[in-house]
Amino acid sequence: MRTWHLALIGTACSLYISASQAHIDKQFDQNGGHWDNQGFYHCHLDGCVPTVDRNRFRSRPLSNNQRDLYYLEEDWPFPEIAEGCKTMRTVVLENTSRVPVTWTNPRQCEIREGLWIDEYTGEEFTRAAALDVDHIIPPIYANSTNGYQWDYGKRVQFANDPYNLIPVGRDTARRKRERGIGNWRPPREEFLCEYAQSWKDISEKYDLDLINSDTGRMNTILRDCDTEDGLDIDD
Repeated sequence: MRTWHLALIGTACSLYISASQAHIDKQFDQNGGHWDNQGFYHCHLDGCVPTVDRNRFRSRPLSNNQRDLYYLEEDWPFPEIAEGCKTMRTVVLENTSRVPVTWTNPRQCEIREGLWIDEYTGEEFTRAAALDVDHIIPPIYANSTNGYQWDYGKRVQFANDPYNLIPVGRDTARRKRERGIGNWRPPREEFLCEYAQSWKDISEKYDLDLINSDTGRMNTILRDCDTEDGLDIDD
């Protein structure tokens, strides 16, 4: 069981999911369009290149250069309100702190301080403001494979799933960005097996198609994790 999620087991997170999104109010993605409520993609700006509707299968995942084009944050909202005034970011930080947290206000909506370990690097943090809550598998990655076909509720669930969320330093999050496991690995070798296992568990939970290079690297890491010789993912 992954250590940073031990305290999250048993936490009941009830996410409010809006029943509708007004097409006219939606922003545009970097391509200059968006999917509407019925799943049809519309171009609105000059130079926009149409893509498949949500009910159609994309023959191949988007390339790294195309990944940003068809992604819209409001289609994958994070963080959602989970408990009272607490967002999923707050819930994750509260439950992964190694010491009792302090709050910025009496309502206990936002955390000021605690003690967190960045599992990617091993670095310690005491100020919540210095942390990002990172998606192990980024929503933008899911959107570029088959996640664009999911309904709104499944996209909200994926973006706010505590098993896909991990507190890390902001610099670490910026270095990782939206890359898959085939293009980025945690600098801390002791966490590499857990990281690869998380990719496997989360992708299987959501029936998420992984890019071939990511599947290959993930399987190589996990295979080597089961050997007595340890990790050697460059073989």
